[in-house]
Amino acid sequence: MSNSRTEKLKLIGMHCVSCAVAIEKKLRSLKGVVKAIVNFASEEAEVEYYPSKVALKDIVNAIRDIGYDVCKEEVHFTIQSISSVDEEFIIEDRVKSLSGVIDVKVSHIAKSVSVVFNPLSTNVDEIKKFIESMGYRVTSVKGEIEIEDIEGKTLKEEITKLRKVVVLSLTLALSLATYVMAGLFGVPMPYWEYRDVIGLLLSTPVILIGGRKFFIGAYKALKNRSASMDTLVSLGTGTAYIFSIAVMTGLIESPETYFEAGAVVIAFVLLGKYLELKMKIRTGEAVRKLMELQARRAKVIRDGKEIEVPIDEVRVKDIVIVKPGEKIPVDGIIVDGQGYVDESMLTGEPIPVFKRERDPVIAGTILKSGSLKIIATRVGKETILSQIIKLVKQAQMGKPPIQRLVDKVAGYFAWIVIAIAILTFSYWYLIANIQLNLAILFTASVLLVACPCALGLATPTAIVVGVGRAAELGIIIKNMEVLEKIPKLTTMVFDKTGTLTKGEPEVTDIYVVNGYREHDLLKIAYAAEKRSEHPLAQAIVKKAKQVINEVNTEPEFFNSIPGQGVIAKVNGKTIIVGNDKLMKAYNVNLTPVNDLVKKLREDGKTVIYVAVNGELAGIIALADTPREYAFQVISYLKRKRLKVVMLTGDSRITAKAIARNLGIDEVIAEVLPEDKTDVIKNLQRKGEVVSMVGDGINDAPSLTQADVGIAMGGGTDIAKEAGDIVLVRNDLRGVVTALEIGEAIRRKIAFNLFWAFIYNVVLIPIAAGALYPLTGLILRPEFAGLAMALSSISVTSNALTLKRWRPPKSL
Repeated sequence: MSNSRTEKLKLIGMHCVSCAVAIEKKLRSLKGVVKAIVNFASEEAEVEYYPSKVALKDIVNAIRDIGYDVCKEEVHFTIQSISSVDEEFIIEDRVKSLSGVIDVKVSHIAKSVSVVFNPLSTNVDEIKKFIESMGYRVTSVKGEIEIEDIEGKTLKEEITKLRKVVVLSLTLALSLATYVMAGLFGVPMPYWEYRDVIGLLLSTPVILIGGRKFFIGAYKALKNRSASMDTLVSLGTGTAYIFSIAVMTGLIESPETYFEAGAVVIAFVLLGKYLELKMKIRTGEAVRKLMELQARRAKVIRDGKEIEVPIDEVRVKDIVIVKPGEKIPVDGIIVDGQGYVDESMLTGEPIPVFKRERDPVIAGTILKSGSLKIIATRVGKETILSQIIKLVKQAQMGKPPIQRLVDKVAGYFAWIVIAIAILTFSYWYLIANIQLNLAILFTASVLLVACPCALGLATPTAIVVGVGRAAELGIIIKNMEVLEKIPKLTTMVFDKTGTLTKGEPEVTDIYVVNGYREHDLLKIAYAAEKRSEHPLAQAIVKKAKQVINEVNTEPEFFNSIPGQGVIAKVNGKTIIVGNDKLMKAYNVNLTPVNDLVKKLREDGKTVIYVAVNGELAGIIALADTPREYAFQVISYLKRKRLKVVMLTGDSRITAKAIARNLGIDEVIAEVLPEDKTDVIKNLQRKGEVVSMVGDGINDAPSLTQADVGIAMGGGTDIAKEAGDIVLVRNDLRGVVTALEIGEAIRRKIAFNLFWAFIYNVVLIPIAAGALYPLTGLILRPEFAGLAMALSSISVTSNALTLKRWRPPKSL
């Protein structure tokens, strides 16, 4: 939407998927918010809103109001030239309009501007430049940070704090549990007659310090009329602790207390959270590795001098100097120098590529030897590397359809468990008439064994790790919905030119008729084709430049007819260059070359006719070589029982010759670009689930129509590519890799969800005492808490196995 703005926020304080659901619900209730997606695994929110109806500050405050926070930074600028209250209002109003700015405070007395901002959307340099563009001079800056360190910084700080609490809680809880268990099994323990006092003294610090975050979280949830994992832990441990105090003080009669149960539960859950956080750092490694490829500074030529500036200060058309061993900081073209560049981050090929003047280079690649002067063509957020990072992070925020259902279930899960706990207590104490301590034991175990976290982590952790691993392999999965479509695919449709073939055809044969010479034919064809951007036209132009000295003729008229050719007027003559459809439309007699054309097409060559004033002058034959691994990829897909179709605008004979060489059985030829979408629709009407593989530019409509659109990136502007999946490395093997890793992610999600559901379905009844009448089995609260912690750890660690995923070896 033209007037809307999208903001990505790093969230602080989420403990489980219920938290994510609560934040989503709150954000969607705000007037002016169009869309809100909260990802528990990446701890991020993506919010689309109308700035005219709701401010970013209101969105942040709404999140804080329900007990969570947003990662933000504050910077202080000193500006000596502010002298009035009016200027304060002007600066505040203007700076607040910047994307990512949360709050602004200006003081003309202190000569300062304080800006609170979202570091995922803007940075100190952008804000500083904006203020200076208003005519103010910034004399000092305090509080500058690096944007890419935000996630790691937040997690590391949280881990450091949590580690201290875990050590304290585990030390006290395990000491108490060992003391109590040993005594119960008949081992003589000192001061055993004071075991309840010892239990109170050792468990209280664990409950108050270790359990603080759970009790605060439960209060926040209650305040927002919701329930979460914190609610369950607080109810379970609080019940055991308060019951034990009541027994110790004589308010309730019971043969034993459960101080150690509450303490051990909190210690185990905290340990689980600690290990979970450690694993979360690993889930985001792929994006952090990509971020590490970005250069922080660059050497540029300004006023004839070489100076070093922050990467944010490099502008398009700047001349950037790169020396051996340095990262190339921008996308650009070499204007001077030569050297070997390691492009493995983009191509996957470990061997450095020799680069010379006029060759393109990509930000994030490394100059191994030589030195280069580069004119910047894309900088900052526009570089291919930045686009890849942006797309990967957006993909990691995505939710497949199954996750939406899980989120709904998770939103009610804690309430359902609380209801089961109440029913459990009511049954055992009021109906079965068992001792109060056992009824409370069963109730606490139900509360503590259930884990909405495992349910909430099942999908997002697999997506974060899987999408990151795919990015490392040069695959950008943009649309998470395709994960559920990939296993259902029945047909793979490949565009020919630029996809199955390299898209770099070369002139192989030239034949002339009606008295024309080869030299004349090339000159005529060049004049007509020089304005065309079609690969075949460019190949003819390239050949003409190699043969002809005078190539300066400009057409007086030019018209390109998609899928057929071009018509031009040169020196008063009408020149037609194109296929037989175009020639027949202008009644050009093709009979003299019919047999020759048939033979050329049987050899897999494309034939272009050249006519002058309605008379055939000759033909130009071109051949486009298949991409490397094309045959192997087609063979692999056929072994997977997928029907493979080649779609092309070429003649049927030429197309079949190329298809035969690649092992493709079905060819749909002589299709105009605008008709490719209809081909996909017709296949879908027949019940086929279709994947379209194309170059991402010419094939955009058909890629969008397909159930799974796969775009060959080819170093173009990948952020604008159509399709659900982008192959950054332009390697056809990526088609197989994309389908296989997509299937692997889906399987991992399914397995995680199965485990999370089965875990709760099996253990909640056992915790409630379902086996007690038959076997006397009681699942004590401390073991229930351990099981809760292990369920989240198992789901996260299972997702992390995707980091080791490898493409099929059979290619």
